[in-house]
Amino acid sequence: MLAFVLSVCLLAVIFLPRFSFEASSDTLVVEGDPDLAFYREIEQRFGGEETLFLTYAPAETDSLFSSPVLAEISEIQAQIEALDNVSSVFSILDAPLLDNSSGTDLREISQLLTLRSNKVNYQLASNELSSSPLYADLLVSRDAKSMALRISLSFKTDLEGLRKQLTQLRYSNTTEPSQLADIEARYQAEKLRYSAQRKQLINSVRAIRDAHNDKAQLYLGGVPMIAEDMISYVINDVVVFSVLVAIIIILMLYLFFRRIRWILLPLFSSALTVVLLMSWLGFIRQPITVVSSNVLTLLAIISLSFSIHLIVRYRELLANQPNLSHKQLVLQTMRSKFAPCFYTALTTMVAFASLSSSDILPVENFGWMMCTGIIFALLIAFTFFPALLLIFPRDENNLSTQNPLALNQFLSHLARNRAPYILSFTLILSAVVCGGLYQLSINNRFIDYFKDDTEIRAGMQYIDEHLGGTVPFEVIVKFSPFETQEVNEEDAFLFEEEEEFPEKYWFTPSKLLKLRHLHQYIEEMPHTGKIISLATLDQVGRDHNEGNALESMQLAGVLGALPDTLRAQLIDPYANPASGEMRISGRVKESGPLFSREQMVKDIKLFAGSIGFTAEEVRVTGMMVLFNNMLMQLFHSQTSTLAYVLLATLLMFALLVRSVNLALIGLLPNVVAAATVIAFMGYAGIPLDMMTITIAAISIGIGVDDAIHYLHRFRAEFDACGDVREAIKRSHASIGQAMYFTSITIVAGFSVLSFSNFLPTVYFGLLTALAMIFALLANLTILPALLVIHPSYRKTHNHSVLPN
Repeated sequence: MLAFVLSVCLLAVIFLPRFSFEASSDTLVVEGDPDLAFYREIEQRFGGEETLFLTYAPAETDSLFSSPVLAEISEIQAQIEALDNVSSVFSILDAPLLDNSSGTDLREISQLLTLRSNKVNYQLASNELSSSPLYADLLVSRDAKSMALRISLSFKTDLEGLRKQLTQLRYSNTTEPSQLADIEARYQAEKLRYSAQRKQLINSVRAIRDAHNDKAQLYLGGVPMIAEDMISYVINDVVVFSVLVAIIIILMLYLFFRRIRWILLPLFSSALTVVLLMSWLGFIRQPITVVSSNVLTLLAIISLSFSIHLIVRYRELLANQPNLSHKQLVLQTMRSKFAPCFYTALTTMVAFASLSSSDILPVENFGWMMCTGIIFALLIAFTFFPALLLIFPRDENNLSTQNPLALNQFLSHLARNRAPYILSFTLILSAVVCGGLYQLSINNRFIDYFKDDTEIRAGMQYIDEHLGGTVPFEVIVKFSPFETQEVNEEDAFLFEEEEEFPEKYWFTPSKLLKLRHLHQYIEEMPHTGKIISLATLDQVGRDHNEGNALESMQLAGVLGALPDTLRAQLIDPYANPASGEMRISGRVKESGPLFSREQMVKDIKLFAGSIGFTAEEVRVTGMMVLFNNMLMQLFHSQTSTLAYVLLATLLMFALLVRSVNLALIGLLPNVVAAATVIAFMGYAGIPLDMMTITIAAISIGIGVDDAIHYLHRFRAEFDACGDVREAIKRSHASIGQAMYFTSITIVAGFSVLSFSNFLPTVYFGLLTALAMIFALLANLTILPALLVIHPSYRKTHNHSVLPN
């Protein structure tokens, strides 16, 4: 058996190099979400280049609009433009200066000066740009003390094409499995290539930034940087968690058992289980993400719990039946613990399987990864563990029953003699829990996912406060598409003469007026930052037309005079005459008070309806909307599948103990424990996020493991003595020890997640550890108290059997 297991593990190691990590915006959205499909369409239509922002704030003694500072900004911009995969960099140096060209007609925009031109009045440029409807809070702060370089990226990949193929094949009824597997492999390989290019670029930009840090304060921001840093967090978490969990396992096992064998056996079992899962993920080319980064830690902890139950049972048999040989002790240990371990594995898998009903791909992957890993853990526990144990000699130094735990004795006394008080306290606690559940919220901010000392948090905070907000959203408004027949007869001769940009006649004052009203409403919302649309350019035109809107011919003249470079920057991202759409691009301020994204979207649509847009003509999209959809989808999927978790767990209980009554008794304490920790979140003001929202189902799935082991042992003790209180006393003294050991180890293991830089992981670890403590106390108090008052046991003082 040892040779077989080790051979499998050695074979599995071949695929370890293919084990990988991934972090992208795809990990924060719902696959199949109509808003996601629309968002990708808009990206294709208006241009969806990835963007970095590098902020620059000179020392307080230096002015941003001074020759030395502008020269340094120009140097930084040139260095970044020279990097591979950078398509363009736009800064205050490239912004046209209307005030510095006061004598120029608007239709001669190509002749406008910029900060790169000679004889520019820097004070006039500072006043213009810092108050410009277009550039203030975008390229330069309103106090003219900081600016940002907008770095547009263009990677040489075919990710979008492969993703489209993959989506089509997945939803096609005629797809061959081999064809789908080939596209998936190519897609994953292209992702890795893209990730390598992105990492190299981010590191190069950071090197340029660091070279200028001595003269100014610079922050790097943007989705590509956040994604790259999140991969670093995942890798760091895996390394740190692996080391800490190994240390905790060694310390806990030494404190519990004081024997080298009882340290090595669980440690090797957990390590082999983790290696098998990593190799399997490498074999199928499935990367782990921020959401599933703790899968290896959880698996090691669950594997360890199996080992502890086996160790405690072996030592108990050794103490009670010292005449048994080593081989007989191992055999009886495996036989007596297989059923409860098998059912605990099933109930835990049921909990994690509920995550697979989510449409958020990383959460779904997290669910089936854990299910696969638990299967590996169970197989290792009942193959490798006993085989390796037989290599060791019989353990003659057994201390398992000589030092009963004082806590277990105290809880046993309470359960046997104060059952009514325990149940009364449980009822009061349940009322308090309901109040906490009522205060739960799912409105959270992406900026709060990162600790204060992380670069992501610092960059987002700075951009939020000085340069117009962080998380983007978009409002798409629909008009009639451009058609040449729409050009009126009066302007037809102009259209015939000039073919370069005929779409300029689609831009009419009436369209811009409706857009302006909607733009202003969004701009005045309390949570929004910088808002840009063609209404912004309209305002620039008004400012240079004595406050009046440009008439049709003036508007067409200005648009026709724009050089291609400016048109690509100022017009194309915000209007698409061919589809008849205009785009309002905005950002929300994440560092402000919490707000409902869903309500914000409703308010925008409601106002749009009041100014003449139909419901079909206005649509809100962007990462803000997709992120909110992800939270809402996860909340609904988890609440709807929680009943499935409870029902499936109840069924497994009933099959194990052959009693529906006992199954309900075993389930109730764990529901109370899970609800208590969720209520704690409500009272503490901790919103549900992509990870904490799964705590209820996972806590029940893991927590009921204790109840299964306890009821399995209680049944045996009750059959032996026929007295409920005596059976509880014996169960606490035996299986209660193992429950205590496993629970404390699980709590310690989950606590290491607090070292993550990703705060949802921190909350998930600490809150799940708290849930395990509640579950342990509930299973050693509420569960036996319910057994004491159960009618079938109160009148029994002889060798009766459990009710069926």
